Amino acid sequence: MRRSLLTLALVLGLAAPAHAASHFQLGIGEQQPTIFSDPRFAAVGIHNVRFMTAWDVGCHPGPDRDTFETWLTAAREAGARPMIAFSFSSRAGQRWKLPSYRTYLRCFRAFRARYPSVRDLNPWNEANHSAQPTYRHPKKAAGFYNAMKRVCPRRCNVAAGDLLDWHNMERWLHRYRRYLRGRPRLWSMHNYIDVNQPRRWRSSDTRRLLHLTRGKLWITETAGVVVSRRYTKYDEQRAADATRRMFAFADRSRRITRLYSYQWQAGCDPYGWDTAWFRSNGSPRPAWQVVIDELSSEGALSDEQIQKLDSVASTATHDTCTGVS
Repeated sequence: MRRSLLTLALVLGLAAPAHAASHFQLGIGEQQPTIFSDPRFAAVGIHNVRFMTAWDVGCHPGPDRDTFETWLTAAREAGARPMIAFSFSSRAGQRWKLPSYRTYLRCFRAFRARYPSVRDLNPWNEANHSAQPTYRHPKKAAGFYNAMKRVCPRRCNVAAGDLLDWHNMERWLHRYRRYLRGRPRLWSMHNYIDVNQPRRWRSSDTRRLLHLTRGKLWITETAGVVVSRRYTKYDEQRAADATRRMFAFADRSRRITRLYSYQWQAGCDPYGWDTAWFRSNGSPRPAWQVVIDELSSEGALSDEQIQKLDSVASTATHDTCTGVS
């Protein structure tokens, strides 16, 4: 464990490595702000963190904004770089309603004015999935990308697509890109199915999307699934194996420049979506050891830094079921 912690720290920036360990940056998606008070988060030095919020959070006060601002404040205090993905609104009667281009544009302008430090963005989360109101409306989804680029053409990293590697990905993409203004040089996807099913690289949607697009690709959500609707049997080792494939897929192309795993710590619902590195009580799963093993690199690290990493390896953290830290 001591050697694994040392090499992980080198990769993630606690010391300057002799050379880069990989061509992509590791990020983490997490909806709970308690990640930023977890000593293990500070110790591994992950900088990029992703959060999903309502598309209208910039122009409507309410629970969505309150939740987002609590998370964003904690991220800023931790020195993390936020990537924000927009999705449906939780306001009454708005779940399946898509805004017009002008309304989305107005709300995003308000978002930029209120949160100018947020520069990494997804116009709509998993836009080709049937759980999203954009599922049958790729033209609308393209308009949201166009609106973001219009408001922030240079200072923002606006990732087009954010596609799930689902059965309709290629067909949906062809309809979507027809309405894009310009040619995006940054795309994003979620490749859960590729790494969990699993698929071979040659037949994967990750490879297919790289073939269909140009520029950089950010994998903005991926992970080994512990339990979900598709994988109803709770299996931490299966998730660890998929986590290993997650890294292997990202290594296949230098165009993949960021990899956001989801999520840091499990929620309290034993039957809900769970792809976390840590259990709800904060204890580490096998996937966490995979992260340590896969992100190893050579370099120097002080004894003090090694001791710090060792000391927080099993530190008790927030329990999502009891609410006690």
